[in-house]
Amino acid sequence: MSKRRISLPNASDIDLPVPGKRRSVASKARHALLSPVGGAIVGTAATVAVAAWQEIEHRRMDFADLIEVPVRVERLSELKHDAQALSLIEAGLMKEWGHFGLLGFESIEEMLSQAGSSIFVALLQDGDKFLPKAALQTTTVDIGGDPHTLRHAYRNFEELTSAETMHAASKRHGDTALLLQITVFDQENRGIGIGSLLRDAGLNLLPDDVKYALTMTPVDVAPGKPALDIADAATYTPAMRFHGKGGAVPTIGLPGYKTPPDGASSGAHGHDIVVMRYERNQDGTWPVAAPQMRIHRVGPLQARWIGTRKGIGRLRRRIRGKLHLRRPKLAAPVIEDGLTQE
Repeated sequence: MSKRRISLPNASDIDLPVPGKRRSVASKARHALLSPVGGAIVGTAATVAVAAWQEIEHRRMDFADLIEVPVRVERLSELKHDAQALSLIEAGLMKEWGHFGLLGFESIEEMLSQAGSSIFVALLQDGDKFLPKAALQTTTVDIGGDPHTLRHAYRNFEELTSAETMHAASKRHGDTALLLQITVFDQENRGIGIGSLLRDAGLNLLPDDVKYALTMTPVDVAPGKPALDIADAATYTPAMRFHGKGGAVPTIGLPGYKTPPDGASSGAHGHDIVVMRYERNQDGTWPVAAPQMRIHRVGPLQARWIGTRKGIGRLRRRIRGKLHLRRPKLAAPVIEDGLTQE
């Protein structure tokens, strides 16, 4: 008769519950993280963290409120939902510069879409709203602040400001900003110094990697005045003196650089320009001091929300206007026998 063998388990494989033994915190955490629920939580947290980093890392200027005067400096791209402001800006640019008012674009909407982030607008507060009073149109090129390189790279102003060139410049930022045109829309606004405020704010809102700024200053010599001589400050035009007070230095003249096509108008200015040069100081500041301003910055997600909110608000007001709707007015109280009745 065969003997039955009994196999005993290996002592090392026996896990007997030990009274008072508790799992460590690390063990519990590992179990929680490796579970399906824990993995989902970790993935969501990582996504939120990346989104938050993107929101902080890619914050940009939404607008800047000057403290000493009721002026707001805003990029043209932030006004895309304000049809009234865009209409005023377009009319002012076309009146001042004619064919070159919108640079190389067919409409103010196209300019906003393709180059709106490089155009600064000064808006003056009027009650509870801001009205555009001046514009600074800029672009950037990578020329080390050398006006001769600029002249050889772009044969004329139309080539420099073509839609293709402006769009490409908005994608790759160079070390030199070009102040293409500074426009004050009404003559009455010139006396309050809004052009100087916009120039000073615009320069100081440029990215830190922009080291130079070149102007495209029109040479408008008044009748009876001597011809411009860059070596003689007595012959400088008012526009040159404007930039000279800000620390810009005349470099070269470009005769006929801003000649419009046949039959097109150049607005209120001539065809010759002089290039004046701003350069940052050794400490990274511009020659013009930054005006005191509160800069409002937003991230990509916040910018989308603000744009959507503005668009919905203006759409609502436009619909109400077309339907001739007005907010209901409370009935005036009627007093009878000393009693007030609503």
